[in-house]
Amino acid sequence: MRRLPALVSVAALLVTGALAGGGSAQAEAPAEPAAAGHAAPTVVRDIEIPVAGQPAVRAWLVRPQRAGGGLAGVLDLHWFEPGRANQDRGEFLAEATALAGRGVVSVLPQLTFPWAGDPVGDARDRGAVTAQLDGVRAAYRRLLAEPGVDRARTAVVGHDYGAMYAVDLTAREPGLRSAVLLAPDATWANWFDRYWLQLPAGEKEAYRAVFAGLDPVDLVGRLGAGAYFQFAGADRFVGAETRAAFAAAAPRATVSLYPEEEHDLGAARTRDDRLAWLAGRLGLRG
Repeated sequence: MRRLPALVSVAALLVTGALAGGGSAQAEAPAEPAAAGHAAPTVVRDIEIPVAGQPAVRAWLVRPQRAGGGLAGVLDLHWFEPGRANQDRGEFLAEATALAGRGVVSVLPQLTFPWAGDPVGDARDRGAVTAQLDGVRAAYRRLLAEPGVDRARTAVVGHDYGAMYAVDLTAREPGLRSAVLLAPDATWANWFDRYWLQLPAGEKEAYRAVFAGLDPVDLVGRLGAGAYFQFAGADRFVGAETRAAFAAAAPRATVSLYPEEEHDLGAARTRDDRLAWLAGRLGLRG
């Protein structure tokens, strides 16, 4: 597995209007405020979020430029796919910018495990997951602290490992009751073992036990109808068995299966479906 290259940072980005479609926003110097009659501007800032006992988390903060309350909040957690340009905090940046035009503040943290460190096959991996979860929780708390955010109107969006951390976050934050989960695995041990460790058959169950109390399939039921799964029918990482495990664990969840999509779930339809679901859950205008 290749490690993620260092990110290029930007002090602040002022975007006038919402970005249309998918893809990544390009970093620029701050632009002039929008002229009269144009869409209200969106502010995109490069921030650092302190986390006790570990390095600060780098994140994008995306919000409407206007002051005042009544803003919803979304935490975006990206996927892991070495070699793909969007396997970092920029994955959902275009969506966050579009949502800002509908009164949403978003925080998009850079995740680091396993992006910047490999699993080793023992209890240290549980420590790495919980440390990353501490960073994710700090990012969510930073979202709640942003002026104007309504604590009762927040959601988390996660893809792949990001979706797994999203489920674990909802277990730590009972007030967070809405989660969009793109192609998660059911357990932490499965992908760590399959793609890094290749443990002997006699060691697999003991390794899974390392993550007792952390596996997404054991926690997602707490969300009830607040979980929205997006699965890809042509996904080589998440198959029918994993989908069935989540269906049994979260019978009230909304589920979309896209038969022709692969693990990246990059089609415009998947984006539109999750934005529509978020709009309903968060009461967004427009």
